[in-house]
Amino acid sequence: MKKFFFLLLPLSSFAQYWQQEVNYTISVTLDDKNHMLRANEQFVYINHSPQALSEIYMHLWPNAYRNSKTALAQQLKRIGDDKIGKAKPADLGWIDSLDFKANGQAVKWEYDAQNQDIAIIHLNQTLQPGEQVVITTPFLVKIPSGEISRMGHIGQSYQITQWYPKPAVYDKNGWNPIPYLNQGEFYSEFGSFDVSITLPKNYIVGATGDLQTASEVAFMDQQVALTAQRMEGYIKDQGKDKLKSFPESASEFKTIRYTQSQVHDFAWFADKRYGVLKGEVKLPNSKRAVTSWALFTPQNAVLWKNAIEYINDGTYYYSLWNGDYPYNQVTAVDGTISAGGGMEYPNVTVIGNASSKMELEIVIVHEVGHNWFYGILGSNERVHGWMDEGMNTLNEMRYVQTKYPNNTQFSDMIAGGRFHMNDLDHHDSGDIMYRTLASFGLDQPLETHSDLYSSMNYGAIMYQKTGLVFFYLMDYIGQEKFNQLMSAYFETWKFKHPQPEDMRQVLEKASGKDLSWLFVDLIQTTRTIDYKVKGVQEAQSGTTVNLSIKGQVNGPIGVSLLQNGQVLETKWAEPGQTNLSFLTPLSKIDKVVIDNGNNIPELNRQNNTWAKNQVLHKVEPLRFEWLTGDHEKGKSTLFWTPMIGGNAYDGFMAGVTLHNIGFAPKKFTYLISPMLSTSRLRPAGIAEFSYQILPTKAFELIRLGLSVKSFGQELGSKNCFVAYSPYLMMNLGSRKIRRPLHQEILLQGIYRQDFAFGTPNAEWGGFAQHVLNYRKSAYQLNWTNRFEMYKSSAESISRIWTNLAQTFTYSVGKFDRHIELNMFGGYTLNYNLNGIDPSNRFNWGLNGINGSQDLFLEDYYFGRKATTGLWAQQTMERHGQFHTGNNAGNNLNWLTTATVYAQLPIKPNILGVFADYGFASGAAQSVDMYYNAGVGIRFGKVFGLYLPLVNSSNMGDLYTNYMSHVRFTLRINPVNRLSLHSLLNS
Repeated sequence: MKKFFFLLLPLSSFAQYWQQEVNYTISVTLDDKNHMLRANEQFVYINHSPQALSEIYMHLWPNAYRNSKTALAQQLKRIGDDKIGKAKPADLGWIDSLDFKANGQAVKWEYDAQNQDIAIIHLNQTLQPGEQVVITTPFLVKIPSGEISRMGHIGQSYQITQWYPKPAVYDKNGWNPIPYLNQGEFYSEFGSFDVSITLPKNYIVGATGDLQTASEVAFMDQQVALTAQRMEGYIKDQGKDKLKSFPESASEFKTIRYTQSQVHDFAWFADKRYGVLKGEVKLPNSKRAVTSWALFTPQNAVLWKNAIEYINDGTYYYSLWNGDYPYNQVTAVDGTISAGGGMEYPNVTVIGNASSKMELEIVIVHEVGHNWFYGILGSNERVHGWMDEGMNTLNEMRYVQTKYPNNTQFSDMIAGGRFHMNDLDHHDSGDIMYRTLASFGLDQPLETHSDLYSSMNYGAIMYQKTGLVFFYLMDYIGQEKFNQLMSAYFETWKFKHPQPEDMRQVLEKASGKDLSWLFVDLIQTTRTIDYKVKGVQEAQSGTTVNLSIKGQVNGPIGVSLLQNGQVLETKWAEPGQTNLSFLTPLSKIDKVVIDNGNNIPELNRQNNTWAKNQVLHKVEPLRFEWLTGDHEKGKSTLFWTPMIGGNAYDGFMAGVTLHNIGFAPKKFTYLISPMLSTSRLRPAGIAEFSYQILPTKAFELIRLGLSVKSFGQELGSKNCFVAYSPYLMMNLGSRKIRRPLHQEILLQGIYRQDFAFGTPNAEWGGFAQHVLNYRKSAYQLNWTNRFEMYKSSAESISRIWTNLAQTFTYSVGKFDRHIELNMFGGYTLNYNLNGIDPSNRFNWGLNGINGSQDLFLEDYYFGRKATTGLWAQQTMERHGQFHTGNNAGNNLNWLTTATVYAQLPIKPNILGVFADYGFASGAAQSVDMYYNAGVGIRFGKVFGLYLPLVNSSNMGDLYTNYMSHVRFTLRINPVNRLSLHSLLNS
């Protein structure tokens, strides 16, 4: 048996490729009064697999809109958009009235236990290899609101997608039943469609396939002529309601028929208002003519008037670079869809609202391009989304660069081009998105299941990074050779289901190169690229450039020799090669540049240039720019901006901020903000320095940093403090999948000098902190545990505390509101005080901490030493967190509290109620109990005002001096441990 097993194992790897086939005949009627579809379906399922099948998994995707328990509803809720949970019954959708039969005989079928939009048909007879079965069923579809996802209606504008019972793919991995999702697309079997649609006569339809009804062909040509006559009026009447209203539906119905083979889906779109444009594109290889259609709503005529140009150009270039479009027509339809800017189907794509002609063109070209990457090359989009969206984004980048070589779209998008980023084009927009996420350790591998991506990575990584890394490959092997590779991939796998290994095999064979640096390092991991010019030497034969690999990817390195900005010679170092010899002598060049076109997605490009005419050849010249921007290669940019501030002791402060925090931040970042105190006539300010490391295992991000602060600390005095806070922050975990649990370890110290009349008094300390964050759509947990030590020349203290904060989301009607429950416990391990500290700075604070209790200077205060009065605002994120109260309950020994704050389900979302309860160490080892309750006004987490209505007697008479119990909080901490990682994971 063992010998037999090992004999079969190598043979199985060379097994013949196979795929199933499904051929559909569907008749459907649109009921536009009740927004229903009434239909009958027949499909022939042909088993080309080597296995016998006793069941067929079916997709019933309209059921994704049925209720709040579906996978789609849960995904939308997870990203904070509970459209289905809050939808009116009339806006939901479903499919029913099913009666499956196989070869005319009733069969047993059932819904999947986990997903309402998946069913299993149990065949009466096993379907043997090479056999076929005919499945029939009627079905009824309630069309949901188009505000929810891709399928739906807005008024009487219909987007009929993922609408019919469809078998799941059965491939070498077995059955692939997948619920419908917004984030994460589809995987379907190839076959043919014969679809007849019955609807009122005045509807205009765009659909998959070739229109077979002669009267409808004439009707569409008539609409083209009418649109040409009306276009000027459409443009003149832009914005008027008459262009948006629906005409009455015709009383007569028509039946129109479409047929198409070698596709894996069928979609159609119907609207009585459509303007119709018609064109033709000649394919670059076969010279065959393809008809192009654009269907637009009149209110969008200004943007859509050139849509045929966009469709034709996209079809032409995708054919040129990959392989000729195999169908007879290509259509783009104007529609309001909830799921993104556009959505693709074979032969036809629906486009969402666009803000400019350029945006519309890019979306149309991208969606038309999906006819290749999803349509013809039918990869599993749910599991390998980069093979679809990413490869399509590559072609989109090529299209914009080819047609608009001088485009500055990205610069124009950012504040109208005011951030001096005119060097950035469409390709660079994706580059900035990827490098920014990767710089903060937030990126995920390309080879990630679509539903396991964070929303941010789904767009920036799966789309943009894939485009970038294959653009890198194209730059490496040359455009002509790259076109040959993509054509080989297209011809080998068109109308099939390629897997990543299939694509790699074709590209490596066609290129003759080992592409593991691409298919392993850049696709399967989050390893980063960083190449460096190590040195330049003159040799007898010319110039030798020495290279080093500073990053985690050992890929090819393109090096160019320049003179006066002109490229004299370019060569590529193969993976692992660390030097290149050029024929051009050193005397003829003034610059050596890695990746002169910025086509390699490196995180650090500041080590890519060697300049002959600089004393320090590898040090970039300094350049000043206002506010922020990108880090251009060959220049060391110092950003600057005016800075103002103020507090009780320094009064008004003014100065300047100097920093290098730009788009796609560097490993080493700094921010220095010196200011002049008008009250003390002394310097004040802050500074932040940090260096971050992106490990490949165990940690998402490691950051080493130093914070510096100096401000006044007494009214009417020149006294001040200077504090230095070194820290090590570590984000634990792997970036491979989106997950609800995040952990952070922070080790932070402080060295502080207080200057009173020129006499310094030094203090120092530190803490170790662990934070655990758990986030689900309706529940969040933050658990912080900390050990602290602090010491001055005469005093010392050590203590521990834990804080558990939980947020529950509840819904009332359309309102989502939060209930926050917080539990705190703190205990002083030991202390040595020089008498009684008048500021009580080492006390546990029942209602948070004031400035003097902020031992590690983690927050900013208008009056750091104030314990009463206007400037004594407190920070609630630490210690007891009672919402109101005076200094009652503050003590040195121990404290435990439980507090709750509930937002009220009214507008605006700023009002809430609170209740607090706690115990504290009292006199003579007694235990004191405290409570209060009241109402609050909050603006996010920045500002809060809390008004007590009741409190325990030991907190003082509430109404004797009411204002002493009122509490306001202000949370401003813009730079300490400045981290997009923390912000985006909060």
